[in-house]
Amino acid sequence: MMGLVMPWHGQLVVVLLLAACAGCMVHDANIAPESPRVSVPFDYRWRFQFGPSPDGAPGPGSTDFKDISGQGCTNIEHNPHRVTPTDCMLACAYNQDCHVWLQDSKIRVCYHGGVDSKCSPSITPTLPAGGQRSSVPPLRTSYENAKQSLNDNSWDLIDVPHDFVVAGNFKNMSDTHHSYLPRNVSWYRKSFHLPIDWKGSHITVYFEGVFHVAQIWVNGQYVQMHTCGYTGFTVRLDNVTGILYGNDSTNVIAVRVDATFGSGHWYEGGGIYRRTHLIRTNPIHFTHDGVFISPEVNVTTKTIDVSVELESFSTGSPKVLVSCTISDPAGAMSNITAKMAVTMEAGHPQTVRIAIPASNIQLWSIKKPYLYEASVVIEGADGSILDTHTVSVGFRQTHWSGASGFSMNGNAFKFRGFSHHNSFTGVGTAIPDRIHLFRAQASRAVGGSFWRMSHNPYLPALYDFLDVLGIISWDENRDYGLEYVGAMHDMVKRDRNHPSIVVWSYCNEVECEQIYNKTGPQFRIAAKSLDPQRPTAANGPTNGLDIQGLSHAKNTSFEDFHQQYPDMPLVLSECCSCETQRLLRQDTTTCMHDQNSPGLLPYVAGSLGVWTLFDYYGESHEWPSVTSSFGNFDLAGFPKPHVYWYVLNWMVMIDSLDKGRPPLPVPDVTRILDLPNLIYHSVAVLSSGAEVELSVNGKVLGRQPTHGSGEPVLFNLGGECVFAVNVSGVYCTGLKRVTEVNVTTPTECKAICCQDNDCSVWQFSVWKGTPFCSTGNVDPTTECVKPNKIRVGGARSGHPKSGIHDLKAVSYDSHGHMTSSHTLHGAKDAAAIVLSLDVPSQSTGTGSALALDGHDAALVRASVVDESGALATYSTANITFRVLSGPARLIGVGNGDDNCHQNAKSDHVPAYGGLARGIFQVTTDCVSENRDYVLQIDAEHDGQTKVYPPGNCTEVTAIRVQGSSPGLQSGSLIIPVSSSANDLPLNTAIKSVFPENYTYLRDFDG
Repeated sequence: MMGLVMPWHGQLVVVLLLAACAGCMVHDANIAPESPRVSVPFDYRWRFQFGPSPDGAPGPGSTDFKDISGQGCTNIEHNPHRVTPTDCMLACAYNQDCHVWLQDSKIRVCYHGGVDSKCSPSITPTLPAGGQRSSVPPLRTSYENAKQSLNDNSWDLIDVPHDFVVAGNFKNMSDTHHSYLPRNVSWYRKSFHLPIDWKGSHITVYFEGVFHVAQIWVNGQYVQMHTCGYTGFTVRLDNVTGILYGNDSTNVIAVRVDATFGSGHWYEGGGIYRRTHLIRTNPIHFTHDGVFISPEVNVTTKTIDVSVELESFSTGSPKVLVSCTISDPAGAMSNITAKMAVTMEAGHPQTVRIAIPASNIQLWSIKKPYLYEASVVIEGADGSILDTHTVSVGFRQTHWSGASGFSMNGNAFKFRGFSHHNSFTGVGTAIPDRIHLFRAQASRAVGGSFWRMSHNPYLPALYDFLDVLGIISWDENRDYGLEYVGAMHDMVKRDRNHPSIVVWSYCNEVECEQIYNKTGPQFRIAAKSLDPQRPTAANGPTNGLDIQGLSHAKNTSFEDFHQQYPDMPLVLSECCSCETQRLLRQDTTTCMHDQNSPGLLPYVAGSLGVWTLFDYYGESHEWPSVTSSFGNFDLAGFPKPHVYWYVLNWMVMIDSLDKGRPPLPVPDVTRILDLPNLIYHSVAVLSSGAEVELSVNGKVLGRQPTHGSGEPVLFNLGGECVFAVNVSGVYCTGLKRVTEVNVTTPTECKAICCQDNDCSVWQFSVWKGTPFCSTGNVDPTTECVKPNKIRVGGARSGHPKSGIHDLKAVSYDSHGHMTSSHTLHGAKDAAAIVLSLDVPSQSTGTGSALALDGHDAALVRASVVDESGALATYSTANITFRVLSGPARLIGVGNGDDNCHQNAKSDHVPAYGGLARGIFQVTTDCVSENRDYVLQIDAEHDGQTKVYPPGNCTEVTAIRVQGSSPGLQSGSLIIPVSSSANDLPLNTAIKSVFPENYTYLRDFDG
C-alpha cells in the first residue's frame, strides 16, 4: 500500500482497484447514475388488526409439550429471564432445537434443553414448571391473514412505527413487569407496487425492529421468521416466486407479530415499533451492514481499518472497482490509492480489507465529536456505478487498564452516565426520533456523557445522535445463550461504525449466569470476528470478557475483585436504583452519593449506568403502580427534584476541562427540594453557591454555607417533631429499611424520619444483634396492624405545615453576590390551562421547528395555574388535548404519575403535580428522501400521512393545538414546522452540539 502524509482538513480517497470486467450488472437507465441504491420510506399505510383472530393463537402453532413439572433435567442451560412459565415455554416452542423447558417463576429463571436432555424427578434441582417434547412439530405457516387475496379493508389503516400494546387498557393482573398491559398476537399487512424498471434488481424490505417474534409472508408465500425483537432484519423480495412489477400489479407483505411473551422484566411493547425501508440495489452490491470503517485508530500502525463486504447475484465471475472516500467538513481533498483484484462469485460474499493512514486526523471526543463522511462505491467495467453507500464516521483512540480505568485519545477521565429503557409516555416503545434527541440532551444537561443501552440494542437513529453529541455508550445484547449468538452478531455488525460505542456487552446481571460456560466464548467470537478492536464486557459474571462490569456493588466488592484480578479493567455498570416521584418526594441524595462512590475508586473506569435517567413503563410496584419510579425524569419527561443533585455534582462540581464532562456551560443551581404544603419540619435546598438563603412566606428564615459538598442544605422550620401515633408492638408494611447511615437507637431512627418530609412513620428493632431502622409514608390505621413485639415506632398525626404558601431560595457566591434563585408558590384554586412547547425548543436542545417528514413529533406541556399564574401543584384537572389546525395528530398523552391508568392513546389525561403531556405528530411528508417513490409504491393513497412529491409541499403551515378542562380557561399553542431537511432531528442535533440556550432544568416549574 502506498502511503502519503497529508493534512486532514481535506478529503481522503482510498481506491481499491478490484480490476474491471465485462458482464458486470449495469444499473437501470431510469435510476440516476449517482443513485443506484434507493431507500424508500416503507412506513405509511399499513393495515393492522389487533389480536390473532380468526385462525391463530399465541405461539408457533402446535407446541406438543408433555408436562414435566417438578422434575429436573440434564444438559440444560440458562435461558434469558422469562416472567411466566408460558413465556419460557413459548421461547422454547419457537426454537426448532429446543426440546425441554423448565421454569421457576418466583425468580424468573428459565432453562432450555435439546434432544439430549434427560428429565426425571430424581434429578436436582427440580423446578415447579416444565415441559418436554420428543419431536419438534413444523412451524405453522398457513394463516388466513397471510393470504394475498384477503380483504383487509376493515382493518385499521396506520403508520409505523407502532406499538400496539401501549394502546391497551391497564388491567390489574399478575404481570407487574409489563405495566399491567395485556400482550397479544397481532397482524400487519401492506399492499404495494414495485416499479417496472426494478426488474432484475436486488430488492429488500429492512425492518429496524419488530417485537417480538415476526413471521413474514409475501404474496401469500411464507418467507422467514425473526425472533429477536431488538435487532433489525431484511426480507428479500426479488427472489419470491410470483413477485409482481408495475403499477397495475399489487403485492402484499403480511407480518404476524407474537408479542405475548418477551425476555424482559420490564415493558417491551409489541408490533412494528421501528422504521421500515424498501431498498433497491443492483445484483452486485454491498451487503447489509457490510461496510465497516473502524472508529478505533490503530495505535501501533497509526491506521484506520476498513472492511467492505460485497455480494453478487449476477451471472459469471465479474471483477469490480471499489472506492472509499472519507470526506472532511473542510472540503479539501487528498488521495491515497491501493490496488487489488477480487473476483466476485454469485452467492458468495467477498470481504476486502485495507488499512488507511491516519495522519493528522481530528479525533472524536466528548468535548469535540468530530465526524467525517465515508462513501464507498462499486464501479463496473464501463464506469457505471453499481452501488453506493455512505456512513458517518469518527475516529478515536481508547485504552482500558486494570490499574487506571479508561482513557480516550490519551486523556483519562471517569465515566458518568445513565442506564435507560426504551419507552416513553403515550407512545410506548415507538418513540419518535426527536424525543430521543430530547432524552440525549437531557443526559448531557445533567452531566451524563455515557449512555448504557440497557438491556438491548436501540433504534439506529439514537446511535447517530450519540455520535453527533459526543456521548459514549455501552451497547448491550438482549438474550444470552448459545441459541442467541446470532443476535450478538447482528448487533455488532449493525452498530460497529459508531465512534460513540466503546464496548460491547453480552448480558445483564443474573442473566449472565451459565451452567457450562460455553456461551461467553461464542459471543466473543461473534463480536471479535466483526470488530476485533472493541472490548467485550457484561453487567454481571460470565466468561470471554475484556472488561468486568459490576451491578449495584459496594466498594468492598470492587476492592476484592481488583485484588484477585488486578489486570482486569473494572466499571460500575449499574447502580443507584433510587426511587422518587415529583409529588411523593423522597430524599435520595444519600442513595445517589453512596451508590455512585465505587466509580471513584482509582482503578474503576467510573459509574456509567445510574438506574435510570427516565422512568419507563413496567417494573413497577404492586398495583395500582404501573410504571417505574427510578428515573431522574418521569415517564413524561418532567424532571424530578433529585435530578438537580446530578446537575450539581456532575456539571457544576466537575472541572469544565475534564475530558469526560459534556461541553456545556457551568450552570448555577438553586433548587428547593420540598413543596409548599408538604412540609413537616424542614426544607432541603441544593445550591451551587457558597451560601444559600431561604425565605418562607416572604420572611428570611436564615442563610447557611453549602461547604461545596454537593449535598442538600437543611433549613429547620422550628417546632417540635411530633409522632403522636404509637406504632410500637406492630409491624408496618410498606416501610423501607434505612441503609445509607448506621442507625443504632430509636432516637436516631426518629430523627431521620423527622428530617424527611416524605416520612410519616418510623420503626426501630433489633434482630439477632442487628439494629433495623425503617421509614416511609404509610397510613398507620391500615398498614400498622400485624403484631410484632420487637418493634417500636411512631407516626405523625394531622397534616404537614399548612401555613406555608411561598418558598424562595437564593444562592450567593463567596463575595456575597447573588448567583441564582428558585421560588415555589403554594397554589391556590386552579383557574387556567397554559401550554408550553418543550420539544422542539431551544430550551431543550431540540431545535425550533418540526420537520414535515411524516414522523417528527412535539412534546407539549400543559400546566394548570391559579389566577396569579402560579402552578396549581395539587390539581388533577382532566386536560383534553386537540389539534385546532395544521398538519398534525395527537398520538399520546401522559402525566408522569406511576399510578395513572389513563389509556395512552386517549385525548385526555388528569394533571399530576399540575402538569400533563400531549404528544403531537406531523401528518405531512414533504422532506423524506425518495418520497416520490412512495407515491408510486404505496397501493393505498388514504391514511394518516399525506406524502407530497418533491417541490410541491403545500401544507407548510404551523400547527395550532389546544389544552382544555371543564371550568378552566383553555390554553393554545403554535408549533412551528419546516419543509427543510436542515430541521430533521439529526441535523438539529448537529446544530445543537453546544446548546448555549439549554434552560429546561433551570426554568422548570413543577
